[in-house]
Amino acid sequence: MTTGAELLKDHKYQELWQRYCGFIDLSLQEFMTMQQRLLLEQLELLKKCELGKDVMRGAAPDTVEQFRAQVPLTTYEDYAPYLLERREDALPAKPFLWQHTSGLSGEVYKWTPTTARVYKEMGPVIWAMLIFATCKGRNDVSFSSNENILYALAPPPYTTGSWGRRASEETPLNFLPPLDEAEAMPFDQRLREGLKMGVYEGIDLAFGLPSLLVTLAERLGKRTKGQSLRPLLKHPSALARVIKAKAKSKIAGRPLLPKDLWSLSGIAVTGSNIALYREQIKEMWGRDPLDVYGSTEGAVLAMQTWDREGMTFIPYFNFFEFIPEEEHLKASA
Repeated sequence: MTTGAELLKDHKYQELWQRYCGFIDLSLQEFMTMQQRLLLEQLELLKKCELGKDVMRGAAPDTVEQFRAQVPLTTYEDYAPYLLERREDALPAKPFLWQHTSGLSGEVYKWTPTTARVYKEMGPVIWAMLIFATCKGRNDVSFSSNENILYALAPPPYTTGSWGRRASEETPLNFLPPLDEAEAMPFDQRLREGLKMGVYEGIDLAFGLPSLLVTLAERLGKRTKGQSLRPLLKHPSALARVIKAKAKSKIAGRPLLPKDLWSLSGIAVTGSNIALYREQIKEMWGRDPLDVYGSTEGAVLAMQTWDREGMTFIPYFNFFEFIPEEEHLKASA
């Protein structure tokens, strides 16, 4: 099958959109049919493994209705005896990789297995992120091959780092710093190097936590204040970029901001605090960020589209249920 990168290179934008963004046009019935089929596939796998038999309390449901009636609600604590020790023998499938959260369970990180199938399915979702982060409307594809993206991620085994690794395999993006180097660098060095490379090579895209993008913008203003232009004399394009940016910030009477240096085609963010930082990111980076709702356990659950309004659920990672309050109270009693 033709890859997304090939479709982009050949300007087959309609096919690219339909392949990766078509899920937003699923009817409710189509969405639920896909959800139910995938859930039943997972139940068959869970019936055969130690973890599944434990968390389902010995039940062996064959339908969604039986699953709801027979299987109790669970929390991470139900899985902890298997996942914290990374007991692959108890799982329904061998993990392709293990990821951990920044949240703690007792005194250790919460480990979560990711199968090869989930990792593969992240490819189409990353394409959707790129398209929605940069497009102006339906069927619009507004980014090109070989765009530079700032590496503002936490490296594997954190989830965003795994997303970055999958993006490098699936899309024609250039990470600043390059992926292998970025993953080996300490946090502050990675960010400094990314911004430095951006001065010389340009930055087209950014993805990261909302608070981190704001912090990066503030650091950039402090670092460039009173900074000598001498190191840039041998790099005319970088020198021109910085001179122009300094002029913009001086005219505006404020510190230099990322939007003075770069005209980004898109920004995507993930994190529960986007509402606190959205306006700052728009002001500092010059783009309204695309909000992507994800987690270590559930991959990507939902994302915004071009209008930056409500989110659309991703149909193929998680089975979505909206539980009545009385059922939640019953489960937590």
